[in-house]
Amino acid sequence: MNHFTDLPGWNAIRSQRAWLFKASKPPGDHPFGAYFTTLESGEPNLATKLRIPREKLGYVFSFKEREPTDLSPLPGGRGRFIFFSPKDYEVEEARQLRSGETNS
Repeated sequence: MNHFTDLPGWNAIRSQRAWLFKASKPPGDHPFGAYFTTLESGEPNLATKLRIPREKLGYVFSFKEREPTDLSPLPGGRGRFIFFSPKDYEVEEARQLRSGETNS
């Protein structure tokens, strides 16, 4: 699972041993939550598919999901690759895979 962000977001999240992704209200009629995707940074037209500003693709956090998953698919067609937690979402060190620049 991946979470894309900008430099300030990356610095805030990586400053803690357990990554904490803060839930918030996104624009439009999407649910309050912390958002994630199964898409990778090399995906063509990634910003368009995720409907986020291109600046938010500069850094990524990748982690293993819990089994069973505790993330919900976004309602609608994009729920195939966009998932969310309705509250702040913590990723302990054992589930962390990598974080850093995407070169996007």
